[in-house]
Amino acid sequence: MKKILVVDNHPAMLKFMSNLLEKKGHHVLTAGDGLSALDILKTYIPDVIFIDLVMPNISGDKLCRIIRSMPKLKDVYLIILSAIAAEEKVDFYELGANACIIKGPFNKMSQHVLAALDQLDLGITLKLAGKIIELEDIHEREITKELLSSKRHLEAILRNLSEGILELTIEANIVYANQPAISLIGIPEEKLLASNFTELFHKTHRKRIKDLLGGIGEAPQTITDDSPVILNGKHFSLNILQVKDEEHKSIIVILDDVSERKRMEAQLKRAQKIEAIGTLAGGVAHDLNNILSGLISYPELLLMEIPEGSPLRKPILTIQKSGEKAAAIVQDLLTLARRGVAVTEVVDLNHIISESLKSPEYERLKSFHPDVQVETNLETDLLNILGSPVHLSKTVMNLVSNAAEAMPDGGKILISTENRYIDRPIRGYDNVAEGDYTTLSVSDTGVGISPEDMERIFEPFYTKKVMARSGTGLGMTVVWGTVKDNKGYIDIRSTEGKGTTFTLYFPVTRKEVAKDKSALSIEDYMGKGESILVVDDVEEQREIASIILKKLGYSVTSVSSGEEAVDYLKSNSADLLVLDMIMDPGIDGLETYKRILEFHPKQKAIMVSGFSETERVREAQRLGAGAYVKKPYLLKNIGLVVRDELDK
Repeated sequence: MKKILVVDNHPAMLKFMSNLLEKKGHHVLTAGDGLSALDILKTYIPDVIFIDLVMPNISGDKLCRIIRSMPKLKDVYLIILSAIAAEEKVDFYELGANACIIKGPFNKMSQHVLAALDQLDLGITLKLAGKIIELEDIHEREITKELLSSKRHLEAILRNLSEGILELTIEANIVYANQPAISLIGIPEEKLLASNFTELFHKTHRKRIKDLLGGIGEAPQTITDDSPVILNGKHFSLNILQVKDEEHKSIIVILDDVSERKRMEAQLKRAQKIEAIGTLAGGVAHDLNNILSGLISYPELLLMEIPEGSPLRKPILTIQKSGEKAAAIVQDLLTLARRGVAVTEVVDLNHIISESLKSPEYERLKSFHPDVQVETNLETDLLNILGSPVHLSKTVMNLVSNAAEAMPDGGKILISTENRYIDRPIRGYDNVAEGDYTTLSVSDTGVGISPEDMERIFEPFYTKKVMARSGTGLGMTVVWGTVKDNKGYIDIRSTEGKGTTFTLYFPVTRKEVAKDKSALSIEDYMGKGESILVVDDVEEQREIASIILKKLGYSVTSVSSGEEAVDYLKSNSADLLVLDMIMDPGIDGLETYKRILEFHPKQKAIMVSGFSETERVREAQRLGAGAYVKKPYLLKNIGLVVRDELDK
């Protein structure tokens, strides 16, 4: 006696097979479709399974593959019992079946069914393998061929859609999935079919899906991309509709992957949020910069007048250093605003990293995290980039500090650089465009970053660090602003509990690093009596610039607006203009320079400000203006720029 399962959607066929096999003493169970068969097979392991090919709720070919994927059924003997084998030219062996019998007249079919079982009893299975039994007695039917051709066309269309298509039973069990749906969900077809659609989702989404399926009627139900559900780590919108005929009802689900759209929206919102906060911070920083100029510039001038042994030098130096620290914070705010025109130089990123790891800030960081090891892997022939050495150094230190904080029990930080050519865009936290890049990567073996924190990590003042020890929440925002100001990109890879890698992409430059001017003495940039016109709307700024330039040996005149500068130069001349970019009310530095060029076409000028729109600076430079000087003024910085411009 054999245990036999017969799977066919025609009741007459099931009755015929049951009577035939039970009379021979076999134990027979029947199922009207593939889904019912799989339910039986959860607790019943037959010796032989007869399977029809054309059935609702999981077709016979798919049922064969599912059965063959189940270890407990690997030795079951599968026989396809089909009426379409003549027209379909079924490769049943590829489906995992052992034999195929074509449906025909019951008397002939019963002979072939019993003969197949007799040969199985005798162990004569090779005669069945690869053979379609009763094929010679069946003629191809045109109507069947046409229906099968139509079915193949439909399957080709469904296979090449971008959307995933699923068919569910009313109980939400999956009975069909097109290839895109299988790829999007990320589960093999053999495991996906017969599984419950609702159970595929995270438990936080299951009630929503159940309610949607439960409420389905004539009108389709939808989950739009405004509030998508998450499946296999992707965001999906859903369209759900009911299909019914005389025999049964089913549910069609259309899956649309909106992950890329949501990611782009999140990037835009993130950038807009940082820009909005930055605009506010930038306005405050501009005013602070003007106030700080006196704290930085006057101590420098006083120290030039006070002898080395004077007791006044120490307190004045303290005032100067405090001003410089405050100016650094203001510059962070300007970077956040992305309106501080940072000094842009040709930079060797390896040199920036090496110097950062020798800095007092790094030594302080090591004292707070003695169990953290820092290693480097720097490319030997690293290409140069254009950027601000100060901000790039801050970026390195902020990333290293962030990594150290992520490893409270110690761990390893790896800082690496690499020349990379991106030949196709990379989709990540940012979309990295094609091109040549120098990359900076900082990896840690820490706690990782949660998806919620990932969305906000670059927001100003969003921090989980120890405030008294690790900064004020602007560090990662400075990283973001520095990369964006250098037209670069950021990618983040993080796994909670395993660690994080930040990779920064900076466009390369073929220019060489300029020679170091730090060894120059004041005599190298002293003036020779040349005339300079200082144009600034803030009285304190005009006064500071005038004092510094006079100290350097220049003849200085100052005016308080662009209009005054234009009027002055109509009847006077100046070897060089020191033009503030933002003057209110009245015309700004760019417009002032344009008007002066109308009657002094070769007029030399340098642009100054602590806050400016970079494009207006670049436009002035295209017209002939020289370097840009960032406030607050330092004697050496403005002295070098003025001397260089006059010597051109």
